[in-house]
Amino acid sequence: MDFASEDIPKKVDANTAICLFRVAQEALRNVVRHANASSVEVSLRGTEGGITLAVRDDGKGLSDSGANARASLGLVSMRERVRLVGGKLDIIGRPDHGTSVVAWVPMQEAA
Repeated sequence: MDFASEDIPKKVDANTAICLFRVAQEALRNVVRHANASSVEVSLRGTEGGITLAVRDDGKGLSDSGANARASLGLVSMRERVRLVGGKLDIIGRPDHGTSVVAWVPMQEAA
């Protein structure tokens, strides 16, 4: 697994941090359970007004035109967590070409 981070603020709101942690946790859990991947890349990048988390693997990818991405409880949970903090989540995958989970969440003022 490769990890990279860039331009992450020193202080991040607890709700934002927990959201990103749980999304990364679920995305990595899915890689272990389903992807049969040989490599995984995780990145955190500060962007204007927010933070982007990306988890990309080179595994089996999604089948059924992404129907699995909409139906599984873990993926629904990721979508809901990101929605609750005002962000957005994209899940992109093709059979035999891996999957990318990309979450963007707005930065909140840390207390």
